[in-house]
Amino acid sequence: MTKLTTSLLALAMLLSTALAHAAGEAMFERKLTSAEAGDAEAQYDVGYRYEKGRGTDEDEELALEWYMRAADQGIAKAQYKVGTFYMKGIAVDKDLQQAKTWLQKSADLGYAPAQYQLGKLYSMAGAGRDYRMAVSWLQKAQDNGYEPATPELNKVKRYLN
Repeated sequence: MTKLTTSLLALAMLLSTALAHAAGEAMFERKLTSAEAGDAEAQYDVGYRYEKGRGTDEDEELALEWYMRAADQGIAKAQYKVGTFYMKGIAVDKDLQQAKTWLQKSADLGYAPAQYQLGKLYSMAGAGRDYRMAVSWLQKAQDNGYEPATPELNKVKRYLN
């Protein structure tokens, strides 16, 4: 390759990256406008973008704030995110009871990842261990096609026997 070809390829890659970044920022701004107007799905998306740093700087506290707004409007995947933030102590003090409360809301709406996490929480010491509840929620997650639930369900069932 010639120096000119190499330089042109490097320039093209740089421009492509800059355009992708600008597009991500523009998308974030559109979502933020909708979220501020009360659109619950947009609120979830803004939370996700803050959590992952997509189109904006990563900010876990703002991610949680936007997830909470969407969760309060009944968005199951946002309730799940709030639950996992409490479970892992992300942007808040770790609080397994709050985690369980939020995961329960999401799981009750049929969100399989929440059913799975709730089942795992019920199988943990320090979180009000209840193997029967763990099996119940893990079974629901498995029935909803959530593949990670199967090995966890089999593991917890051994404790019941």
